[in-house]
Amino acid sequence: MGTRRLTLLRHGTAQAIDACAEDFERALTRRGTIEAREIAMCIVQRDLIPDLILVSPSERTWATAEIIADACELDAKQVQCARELYLATPETTWRLLAKRDANLAHIMICGHNPGLSQLASRFGPKPQRRELPTAGIVTAVWHDAHWGTLEPETATSCEAD
Repeated sequence: MGTRRLTLLRHGTAQAIDACAEDFERALTRRGTIEAREIAMCIVQRDLIPDLILVSPSERTWATAEIIADACELDAKQVQCARELYLATPETTWRLLAKRDANLAHIMICGHNPGLSQLASRFGPKPQRRELPTAGIVTAVWHDAHWGTLEPETATSCEAD
């Protein structure tokens, strides 16, 4: 057992829905790229470098995760596609954690709203509504825990940016 940290990262601003034939293919806008770079620097400055990034397979989430991984100097095996994260519910996102290796202390999930904000709103002993902006993060910590036994409400601390 040990300390576990989960960071939820919403992708940066993406092209308008009507700009692409498929929602899945929406790319980051120039603003979205800037947002992702800014949060990447914040992640590095706050030493929130994850051991693993699980990423929705959409274009906008992959682009966001690549910017983060580059800033954090992660290698390719530390960034993994999780198809279930595409427009995932909080329950689907949470189930992915239970399967993670006990050696991982910090996992980042790069995905979509409303699911990420709904999950973030459950963190801590006094859950509160949290609305993740584009390229926004929330990070929660659990002490003496295993990934498979965590519950959002048992997080000992939660910070948003």
